[in-house]
Amino acid sequence: MENRITGSTSLYCIIGMPAHHSLSPTIHNAMYRKLGMDAVFLAFDVAPKDLKAAVYGMKAFGIKGMTLTSPHKQEVMKYMDYIDPLAKELGAVNGVVIKNEKFYGYNTDEPGAIMSLEKHGMDIKAGYALFGAGGAARAIAFGLAHKGVKSLHIINRTLEHAEKFKSDLQKRFPKMEIKIAKLGTEKAESMIKNSKYVLNATNITLENSKNTPVPAKLINSDMVIFDANYVPLNNKLLSDAKGKGCITINGLELLVYNQAVAFKLFTGKEPDIKVMMKAAEGAAKE
Repeated sequence: MENRITGSTSLYCIIGMPAHHSLSPTIHNAMYRKLGMDAVFLAFDVAPKDLKAAVYGMKAFGIKGMTLTSPHKQEVMKYMDYIDPLAKELGAVNGVVIKNEKFYGYNTDEPGAIMSLEKHGMDIKAGYALFGAGGAARAIAFGLAHKGVKSLHIINRTLEHAEKFKSDLQKRFPKMEIKIAKLGTEKAESMIKNSKYVLNATNITLENSKNTPVPAKLINSDMVIFDANYVPLNNKLLSDAKGKGCITINGLELLVYNQAVAFKLFTGKEPDIKVMMKAAEGAAKE
């Protein structure tokens, strides 16, 4: 059935700067139609200077839940009445449930990343090479550590950021073996060769299908190649990996699992991953 807006329609949204390009509305609205829910999910561009007004305005308007994208995931935490322990640990909130006039903050990035890896048979005993040291990389790394991964190689363009990332992770998981390297060095290449899972959480492949953090010569068929970006869907990293016969995981899977976690937080209902994925794939090709 089609979404029908009524006087009692529940409203959910994503906010960011920008947010209008997000596929989240498509994903959530597909589930509302599937379940016959009187609900709608919208996107709002909110500038950093307007975040406080937007957050409290949403409570005033009776919005039941919202997801957040850059640049609001850290700043929004100061407005929460309750922050889930995982979100506290990651230092980022990207899902907010509004109930009883209070704000409850959660992080769906970590469980979304792990769910997308587990779909393809995640091996916690294997070696992992992670590109990046920002918010997406942090969510993935903490997720790997929580699952019991023992060895992690962090590769980044700026070594200082990688060192800080390693320090934060090591404090929380002292038994985890963490090594770092600068992108493009022999040390980084060695780390890639010795890893089964190669995970890109940088913007190197974002909106440019010709760039890749991993030279094709380093990829072998036993690897699982993961890219957190979904624009474009067919970038050089993933096409090189497919050419070598690797298992590949694109950012659309990450987004769908991320939003599936948010959907259940918001509605209490189980999401249908197939419905959400079909909607996301259709929108991504438009």
